[in-house]
Amino acid sequence: MRATWSRSAPRSSRPRAHSLRPGNSRVTEAPQLVVVDAAEQVWRVGFKSEPWAWSGWEWAGADGRFHGRWDDRQGNFRTIYAGSTLLACLLEVLAGFRPDPTLALELDDIEEDDEDAAMHPTATAGEISYSWLKPRSAASATLTGRFCAVTTAESIAALRPQFVALAHLLNLHDFDAAALKDGRPRALTQSVATYLHATTELDGVTFASRHGDDLTLWAVFERAEDPSISRTLDSIEHHALSPEHPDLQAAFRILGLSWDAA
Repeated sequence: MRATWSRSAPRSSRPRAHSLRPGNSRVTEAPQLVVVDAAEQVWRVGFKSEPWAWSGWEWAGADGRFHGRWDDRQGNFRTIYAGSTLLACLLEVLAGFRPDPTLALELDDIEEDDEDAAMHPTATAGEISYSWLKPRSAASATLTGRFCAVTTAESIAALRPQFVALAHLLNLHDFDAAALKDGRPRALTQSVATYLHATTELDGVTFASRHGDDLTLWAVFERAEDPSISRTLDSIEHHALSPEHPDLQAAFRILGLSWDAA
């Protein structure tokens, strides 16, 4: 099954701006959101026993909000994240373990006392304990629904008037695809998520991962009528993860990771 694409305007958007080009009687529409009608298999890496379940509100931050890239800025709904491939999911959740070459060089310059090193050994950069796998599993599902392709040119143009000022406040050059992929200013993407949830009936957003344009990701918004698992997900299957899994091995190779043998 393949997703289909269409265009849509937020409910609260201004009336369409029309302009006439000199010598041309054709009416030009204002940019609209690009909408994907999803109908495909997606993957998630999460905690057992049900990776697709909404995270409990007890796991929210002290401010009552979750802090993922496309979570609600106001803390009124939850978001669950998925990838079009298992590899995409693994790269997302494991990227934080990548060794930092600059930091490694700085650590090499530090003279460490032998006794202190024996009593308080420093974890090797890029090594992951096997215990990381124990509480986690992979799951697949069929995703349906309507999602904003948020980093497409027309979606960015449609959203830019609403968010370019915020982008500048966050010291970003512009409201563009680079800003939406930036790993730091989550206030921007969270504000976009809040806006889309409030002004449209879309089920979430789809976008390319900042770890590679070939990795398609999905952020599914919780709606009032949703049960413990989003109504957009069906045909759920669970898959065990082991160090020998080929996708996990591929993620380790790409990210430069290894298992901690200790």
